[in-house]
Amino acid sequence: MKDSIFLTVMAGVSVFVMGQFILKLVLEPIVSFKEALGGISGFFLRHNAKITNGNADSDLQHDLRILISTVISKKEAIPFYRFFGFILGLPSENKLLKGCRNLNFIWYEMNKNTASITGQPNCIEISMHLNETADLLKIRLDYREL
Repeated sequence: MKDSIFLTVMAGVSVFVMGQFILKLVLEPIVSFKEALGGISGFFLRHNAKITNGNADSDLQHDLRILISTVISKKEAIPFYRFFGFILGLPSENKLLKGCRNLNFIWYEMNKNTASITGQPNCIEISMHLNETADLLKIRLDYREL
């Protein structure tokens, strides 16, 4: 009788500990990563006209750089990213890296003062990189379609 109570309590504690382990180690980093992707989406939806026209200021550039680095750091916090990313439909590591490179290009070109041709941001290239990034990261960056 005492053994069965002890085993029941130990099984309950083990299930709780394993559940917390999975929650803290896997699920919370994935949710945090998806929130970071959502932050990028919200940023571009709020400031779409300024970014695509090359009229962004240095504060917007700074905010975008923080968002890009946050996405990469959140991805690194997910153990077995390839496995969980495949199961949950997250962007692959290669697509994530290429998407962040595109965002870095947009970061550089979205301000007239830092554009590759000073005073003339390449708006067509910004839009092309924006569309490609949306497809790579599986997020909405403009109001193209629902």
